[in-house]
Amino acid sequence: MTETTRFPLVRRGVALVVLLAAVAWTYLPAVGFAFLNWDDQAGIVQNPSLDYRVATWAFSTTFMEHYQPLSWLAWAAVKVRFGLDPVAFHAANVLAHLVCVVMVCWVSRRVLARSSPALGGPWLDGAALAAALLYGLHPLRVEPVAWVSALPYSLALALTLASLLAYLRAAEAGESTTARLSTPWWIASLLFYAASLGARPIALGFPAVLLIVDAALLKRRPRASLARVLPFALLAVAAAVIESMARASGLNDTPWPYRLQAAATAPFVYLWHTIAPVALTPLALLPIDPVASPTVLLTALLSLAATAVAAWWWRHQWPGVSAAWAAYLALLAPAAGLVPSGLQLTADRYTYLPGVVVAIVAAGAGARWSAGRRERSYFAVAVGLVLVVASSLASRRALAPWADSVSLWTRVVTLEPAHDVGLYNLGAALAEAGRQDEAAARYRQVLAVTPDHADARANLNRLEATEREREGNDLAAAGNLSAAADRYRQAVILDPKRTHSHAGMGMALASLGRVSEAVPALREAVRLGTDDPAVPNALGVLLLQAGQVREARSVIETALARHQDDINLAHNLARLLATGREIDPRDAVVALRLADAVVQATGQRDPGALATLAAALAANGRLGEAAATNARAAALATAQGDSDLAVQITARGAAYRRPGQ
Repeated sequence: MTETTRFPLVRRGVALVVLLAAVAWTYLPAVGFAFLNWDDQAGIVQNPSLDYRVATWAFSTTFMEHYQPLSWLAWAAVKVRFGLDPVAFHAANVLAHLVCVVMVCWVSRRVLARSSPALGGPWLDGAALAAALLYGLHPLRVEPVAWVSALPYSLALALTLASLLAYLRAAEAGESTTARLSTPWWIASLLFYAASLGARPIALGFPAVLLIVDAALLKRRPRASLARVLPFALLAVAAAVIESMARASGLNDTPWPYRLQAAATAPFVYLWHTIAPVALTPLALLPIDPVASPTVLLTALLSLAATAVAAWWWRHQWPGVSAAWAAYLALLAPAAGLVPSGLQLTADRYTYLPGVVVAIVAAGAGARWSAGRRERSYFAVAVGLVLVVASSLASRRALAPWADSVSLWTRVVTLEPAHDVGLYNLGAALAEAGRQDEAAARYRQVLAVTPDHADARANLNRLEATEREREGNDLAAAGNLSAAADRYRQAVILDPKRTHSHAGMGMALASLGRVSEAVPALREAVRLGTDDPAVPNALGVLLLQAGQVREARSVIETALARHQDDINLAHNLARLLATGREIDPRDAVVALRLADAVVQATGQRDPGALATLAAALAANGRLGEAAATNARAAALATAQGDSDLAVQITARGAAYRRPGQ
């Protein structure tokens, strides 16, 4: 290797290290962020399909309203290897962005070498590095890097840039003596583009970009260009059809005049965000009732027309700018708002692909303006350094709200206090964090903005029901059962599925002797699946006392199947089976087994358990043992100072008879 070839390689190696270090330093804090309650939960954390069997599902689903099989495969690979560790998923986002930034540098050099052949090697390398830094560090890149669910944008961009590089390589091969290599590189370009659409179809305008590249950079004739680009266009059309079928039908209700207004203003909105990335919000909502403004729509359309005329007029004087503007519009068009995606009107991630064009134009213009002029060169480098440092610091600061759901939605509602989605998601995040009072306040704000917001109403009711239930628990612990029952009743009115409140109300009313009110509450608690065995036990006892033997038996048997070690359930079922009017011999055997187990579990120190064992012995025809056991039970009750129980046990023993007599 000669000195002439070694120095450019060293220069490019240093540039690569600087690029990777700057981007990694800027976005490294994102690795420690949590999953968000914005798509991350449904798409990744709670998605059971992200496992070893993901392949079939990934290529057949439009879950989350997108067709993105390669992204599902990527997430599944991370989950299988690292589990649901947010560090691993965020690291994947940062790594993917690093790859994209390196590829932006590579593409920038190739494009600038074609569009500005007068630039020397050092200027090309410097301009490519500047383009990559300006692109990769800009605050508009924060959302795709910090949000786990935005990984498809990085995957799609990397594959699209790979497709462009392969397309340029095919053109170079066709221009050289190695023309036979042109077709394989063209096929590789087509495959990379297909893969990009499989990650997420954000590059639907890429075929138009290839036509622009052919005309502006490769100087191909239109007919030859169309023939080579047609397969790319067919892939784009197929992807667009599949993606449109995946979208929720309700979003198509957005009026067409408003869609046209959104699409016409989007190029200028995103350019302004690029120039002045301040007050960027994670979620800019579509209005609840979108109505187009004739003034805004007409101004936007006239502005687009004016830029189109200017680009055409100066196409020979500034061909690069005209081609770049056309490419920018082509790449932005699918996300401009003509076909809504989700609830958002604009989103920073929508600039992830068209932002590459802006960065290349800015860096290329600076290089051409300053090349060969020392004073201009110093000025351009100084401005570039200021922009890079400012972008890095601004992006690092903009990362902070993405650390968790509370900080994210706090940022949204700080920028837009009446943002109903932001307020709702903030309430949900606060509730998840255990900050119930703050969550309730946010839900009330949602309802003030959107009174018919059913989810906010339901969540607020649940929070208020939790508070009523807590008050009921405190009152019950203090012995104020009547007030406790009232609080529990208020809780179940707010949240009818609150199992503990149904149970608490039933138990309090049962203790107060209000059986007719207690039974429905206990029934509902059992139906909802209470985990407290005392609840079905109390219900069974009350039903038995009311003569509803069949239901009582069903309740207690079902509960005992769930709580096999519960002594009270076993005791009451044994008594029920052993003391019926018509005792089935099989029930008598079960009663004896249960009663004996209860007596052993209580250390033979429970007179009630001994009395039940006596009844079970009698039901099995062992009257002598029954009488003796019953006498022991009465004596034990007397010894424990419960003479009333002793009298009751003695009276029961006198009624024992042989089965069938």
